[in-house]
Amino acid sequence: MKRVSYAGTSFITGSEIADALLGFVAALGLSGESARVNIPAVDFDSVPTIVDLVIGPSSEIVAIRLPTAGVELQDKEVVHDLEERARNLARPRGVASTADVGESWSRPDVG
Repeated sequence: MKRVSYAGTSFITGSEIADALLGFVAALGLSGESARVNIPAVDFDSVPTIVDLVIGPSSEIVAIRLPTAGVELQDKEVVHDLEERARNLARPRGVASTADVGESWSRPDVG
């Protein structure tokens, strides 16, 4: 388990979830984009909850490993989603050409 600190507060989530979140935040930082994510967590009484975050290029997030006495919180779907979103940000994006625009595009006369 890890305690994640962000925007003046913190929450506890599984180690894989926290690591995937940090990877996605790093990818957002490189791309200059922002995103909204829902992270499964437990509150300080170990009650399951969802943390709704808006993260972006200037997000400063810290994850600290905690001693684990109980069961590690896991959510493979959330981990997969965060990792996939990070990979998509790292993929090069195509550049439009005049051929992509079609016949509706016309070049102004230069002269």
